[in-house]
Amino acid sequence: MCDEIKDECCKCTDPPWEGPQVIPAQIRRVDNLIFRKINQFSRENEVEQATPMHGWIIEYLYRHPDTPVFQRDIEREFSITRSTVTNILQLMERKGYIERRSVPQDARLKQLVLTEAGVQFHEKTMLTFHQTDDYVAGLLTEEENAELLRLLNKLREALQ
Repeated sequence: MCDEIKDECCKCTDPPWEGPQVIPAQIRRVDNLIFRKINQFSRENEVEQATPMHGWIIEYLYRHPDTPVFQRDIEREFSITRSTVTNILQLMERKGYIERRSVPQDARLKQLVLTEAGVQFHEKTMLTFHQTDDYVAGLLTEEENAELLRLLNKLREALQ
């Protein structure tokens, strides 16, 4: 990287196709590797191919059986856009994992309800997520895991 203020230049040895080791790039690389591990465990557990986001949304619905959940709740909980949530929910509905039900107080609102197929999918995906979590956590010490989670939570809160 050049230091134009001092009119000096260092000799960069990184190949031109490799970007700098900045935090967002490293987080993205680790994220990609974790998703590969999730997919590996999914195949081993014979879980139907679905994105981890599908599993996380189903988990959210599973944990809130007595609370009405709507699309806006999913948008807020997972920090994803309305159009993205719409596409995800449409696919989950076509696969039979969820139903959208009208609510008496406002016909425009559709409550998201987990179907029996969604519950079965949830049980298989939770096994996969637990295996991945255990695998990744096992790569670091207990203290390193606690510090990583603390820093990631700090970044998430600051970026929201």
